[in-house]
Amino acid sequence: MPAMRQTPPLQHSILGTFVLPVAQALRRFGIDPLELMAEVGIDGAKLANPDWRIPNDRFGALMARSVEASEDEAFGLLAAQQIQPAVLHGLGLAWLASDTVYDGLRRLVRFGKLVSTSTRMRMWEEGEFVVIDLGDTPLADQGYHALRDYAAGSVARMCTLALGEYLAPVLVSLDRPPPTAPDRWAALLCSQVAFDAPTCTLQWYRSDILEPLVTGDPALARANDEATQSHLDSFLNQSTARQVVDKILEMLPDGPPAQHDVAAALHLSNRTLQRKLRDEDTSFSDLLQDTRLQLARKYLRQHSRSVVETAYLLGFSEPSTFSRAFKRWTGVAPADFREATGEEA
Repeated sequence: MPAMRQTPPLQHSILGTFVLPVAQALRRFGIDPLELMAEVGIDGAKLANPDWRIPNDRFGALMARSVEASEDEAFGLLAAQQIQPAVLHGLGLAWLASDTVYDGLRRLVRFGKLVSTSTRMRMWEEGEFVVIDLGDTPLADQGYHALRDYAAGSVARMCTLALGEYLAPVLVSLDRPPPTAPDRWAALLCSQVAFDAPTCTLQWYRSDILEPLVTGDPALARANDEATQSHLDSFLNQSTARQVVDKILEMLPDGPPAQHDVAAALHLSNRTLQRKLRDEDTSFSDLLQDTRLQLARKYLRQHSRSVVETAYLLGFSEPSTFSRAFKRWTGVAPADFREATGEEA
């Protein structure tokens, strides 16, 4: 009997929210971002899930198509100009609450894998300068140049937002060939830009990024550090249960997945999946219920989501079915839960 295939390794991915600045930039060109996303296999509806992540190769394909559709080789930089702190989840809030831009950059290096699991960022000092190396971007054959522009532009943008006034890097070095209009890169980054560099780096005067930030709040920064670390641990932990939950989250909008569907997606037999989960003291039915319950609580606490929308996001065919299930799980109706948490129905 042939051996079953091993569970695949972690697929490198980027935070799903990073598609939002790209979408905003596309709209500025009069391009429908949802159509372009669909072309490269990205389901925009999944933005409803705050934990959604996009495989690196698909995000690279999106950037490549965006450059083509906009006919603008600087699209990556234009998308970076749309970045807001919320795109980085708790990391963005911790960055703004940092004492200095220097501390914010250190947080970016520490939690870089939240942004992209493939990243290997480093930061060091050279005399009067501070340098951050964004590392390479594997598994991104498509859109590599735009990805590098987007990454460098995003870091520069966050430093600007944190300081509250323009703080330009002294030098941005990009590991990509020179574009046809290199002066645009210098203008958009307000910095000297070098191309064909061995790696992608940005550097600032140390004294500039050690200026105290008016938004500095050490307690808030620490709280968001803890939340970011917890989120990071949750998807880097490659237990079978974690992989099952990831597949459940992916399939839920189309209805609650069956165990055999999840097993097939993980390249496991149904029996092997049952055994692996049993070894981790859990079961598929427990994980499915717990995942739906946690998402239900999260969605019901959000003003922007109705009970009806929550029901469909969790794979229920009817809101009434969701209401009965939620009451069975928690002892209260969804509307009562929302009222008790202080949110509007």
